[in-house]
Amino acid sequence: MSVHVHVRLNDGYAVTEDGHLLELSSCHCGASWETSYRVDEGEPESI
Repeated sequence: MSVHVHVRLNDGYAVTEDGHLLELSSCHCGASWETSYRVDEGEPESI
């Protein structure tokens, strides 16, 4: 019997209508995740 370990592959990023950052990930087995981050108001950071 084998054990499956999810490998999260980055599928990209998106921004919701209310300003949250979404990190989209998936595994080769078909499982997927959305991680939401709250972005504080204020000036954007420059690189």
